[in-house]
Amino acid sequence: HAMDVSLEEAAQTLRADRWTLFRTILWPLMRPGLANALLLVMIESLADFGNPLLLGGGVPFLPTEIFYAIEGRFDQQEAATYGLVLLAITLTIFFLQRYWLGRRSYVTVTGKPSGGRPMPLPLGADLALTGVFLAFAAVAALLYGAIFFGSFVKLWGIDHTFTLQNYRDLLSNGIPVLLDTMRLSALAAFPSAGLGFLIAYLTLRHRFVGRTALEFSAMLSYAIPGTVMGIGYILAFNTGALHLTGTAAIIVLAFIFRGMPVGIRSGVAALTQLAPSLEEASATLKAGTATTLRRVVVPLIRSAILTGLIYSFVRAMTAVSQVIFLVSPGHDLVTVLILSWAEYGTIGRGAALSTLLILVLAACILPTHWLGRRPAGVVAAAN
Repeated sequence: HAMDVSLEEAAQTLRADRWTLFRTILWPLMRPGLANALLLVMIESLADFGNPLLLGGGVPFLPTEIFYAIEGRFDQQEAATYGLVLLAITLTIFFLQRYWLGRRSYVTVTGKPSGGRPMPLPLGADLALTGVFLAFAAVAALLYGAIFFGSFVKLWGIDHTFTLQNYRDLLSNGIPVLLDTMRLSALAAFPSAGLGFLIAYLTLRHRFVGRTALEFSAMLSYAIPGTVMGIGYILAFNTGALHLTGTAAIIVLAFIFRGMPVGIRSGVAALTQLAPSLEEASATLKAGTATTLRRVVVPLIRSAILTGLIYSFVRAMTAVSQVIFLVSPGHDLVTVLILSWAEYGTIGRGAALSTLLILVLAACILPTHWLGRRPAGVVAAAN
């Protein structure tokens, strides 16, 4: 609960009802987080590659048409045209998001001690929201359960005889690829989240020539379709001194720049609620920028930084479109391997590897709910 609870208490003192409280206080302060989430989800959905490829049923989607134009029809001009259309859509969403937020202030963490507990929801609203969440959880559990069940049968939909052969087959191929993917994703997650946070801090707290261009260029890597980025990496790093095609370095670079916008948007959403007076007070006490970041800013937005770090790792682990052209015999990736097995009909083996991937990602995501919690009194201590 990042918002200062005293705002809700002040509204209650002035006899504001729940709807007025939501409309005048909660909703305006939620706008940065909602806008950033909307931007990321819409762009991610528009540029998604794996789901349309496997589940599209022949329906044309822009990302898959880019892939087919390059791999099937060898028409780079057609692929570039599709890419420009998709880029125009995503850039429009980006500018609409910036226009919606405008130049309003969303500061709630000011360094002044505050206490209190969040106001509980009415019983009816609590039950309704719980029902909605349980419905979504049931659908997700059904999907994960189908994957888990499919990993223990001989042939999904035909022969449901129990078997462990799918997991035995992973010992020679799937598990080494999973470990290699984890290593490359971890190498990319830290610089991706770190650079994203630094860019967010610079663009919000400092005024310099090219500030908007820096944020825009960093976010542009998220708006560009993954298939187009993959081809771009091949063309840029295929010759000369920067020959990286076929190496792990080009995959790590793709992961870093593809996941960086998540760190940027997480940092922006958190920093907009952090009063600059905290950093000004630190500077008054002759603390340098590094000390201010380490002792003031980072503890207050630790949750956002951890979110960017974990999401960068998860995004790298589940990447398909931007790396499908970058894998090599020595550096295969788990998602590309699952995709190829699904296309060739080895569903059981793909389900087994997907189960292991889900367990790895769950082990990474679940601890963040504990690690990301801001300790009590940290706001007052920063004063």
